[in-house]
Amino acid sequence: MPGLYLHVPFCVRRCLYCDFYIVPLGEGTLPKRLRDFRSLKHRGFLRALEAELRALPSAFRPETLYVGGGTPTELPLEDLQHLLQLIEDHVDLSKVREFTLEANPGTLDADMVDLIANSAVDRVSLGVQSFDNPTLEALGRIHNAEEARQSFHLLREAGIRNLGVDLLFALPQKNEKRDESTLQTNLEALAELSPEHVSWYSLEFEPGTAFTEMRDKGFLQEPDGEQADLEYRKIRNGLRELGYTQYELFSFTRKHPCDHNINYWRGGEFMGCGPSAHSHSHGARWSNPADLTLWTQAWLHGHPPETVKESLSPEAKARERLITELRLTRGISPATFAAETGFHPRELIPAELLAEWTRNNWLADHGDHLKLRPPAYLISDALFREIVPSL
Repeated sequence: MPGLYLHVPFCVRRCLYCDFYIVPLGEGTLPKRLRDFRSLKHRGFLRALEAELRALPSAFRPETLYVGGGTPTELPLEDLQHLLQLIEDHVDLSKVREFTLEANPGTLDADMVDLIANSAVDRVSLGVQSFDNPTLEALGRIHNAEEARQSFHLLREAGIRNLGVDLLFALPQKNEKRDESTLQTNLEALAELSPEHVSWYSLEFEPGTAFTEMRDKGFLQEPDGEQADLEYRKIRNGLRELGYTQYELFSFTRKHPCDHNINYWRGGEFMGCGPSAHSHSHGARWSNPADLTLWTQAWLHGHPPETVKESLSPEAKARERLITELRLTRGISPATFAAETGFHPRELIPAELLAEWTRNNWLADHGDHLKLRPPAYLISDALFREIVPSL
């Protein structure tokens, strides 16, 4: 199931926890920032993106398409329209069964929502992060809870029938009572809005982010593992009561899992366009430079930018697929995995490790089926590093 990812790197500003490659609006007064940024950045980006889309292999027929960022809906209306037209002009959409666009509250209005609803987009992922105003302010978001609800309703009323909401938990600690109240506020909002999909991620203190610097200087306290585990269990129980099924460590759905992400987790093939975008095909993977100017100038001068390339051995590729596919709550059929990769999972997980994981209730081993058990979900990265040390 090949996928295509387009990275739109623009954001109004960088959130305090974000480590993605983005380009904030700039400096000076807001009118000046908007004027300079759009004239200098957006137009060159769109011309370069068209050149990269033209260079995709002629035989490439994606089945999923995902436009993320950054904030795609930070683009002015005419530029977003241009972007969607470029996709229709240069990507064969005949086999695309899922076309996702990321959107952020605070960047949507009725005209933009109408544009999205009348395009080939059939799934929108709304980056809410929280329905609690003090939390949104602490995260550095540009919207408030009411604007998040308004954006959701605009999309729904325009006819979007596959709507996802992204949220965060395990935030810098305030106090247990406050954290409990925030979690309940988010669950009540989900009950009210009833999105088809919920991604509820654990916030990570990534190197180079403002949150990490603030933590290291003693201004923030990272939640301990016990508190994060308690929140996670309440989230899982709360979403189950609302009728959601968990299909991945941090993803829940009522009827529409995200096929684009499932393709990643099952080791599928995908192409990435835009600065910092990654690709994976036939055991090789590469990434575009995380530099808008470098990437843009290369394509505008008629040649691809230099990429960071890596070729995986069959065993390395199988190991990576093993740990990503174990993210799916349905687990793995060893027979199917071996037929598709050439390696049986038990060749890749040492017997003593398999025994330890089973003994600690981290892994269910039914012989013809392997899957992580809930006590392992939040510690999965540490477990997976025992299979892929470079993780």
